[in-house]
Amino acid sequence: MSKKNRKADQGTYALCITVGFFAGLGLTPMFNNAMIPPLIGIAGGCAIGYYITHKSRAKKN
Repeated sequence: MSKKNRKADQGTYALCITVGFFAGLGLTPMFNNAMIPPLIGIAGGCAIGYYITHKSRAKKN
């Protein structure tokens, strides 16, 4: 894997985790808890970032 592809993958993970975190913060008032929704959002962001990254790699090979 080239250095350029690695940086793009890291950027995808960072974007997905950040979006998940802020989506979790937005759901905080609905759950009346300040910790659980952002953690769920971060976990979801990690999963989505992993899926997007590995889906694009599978198409290249």
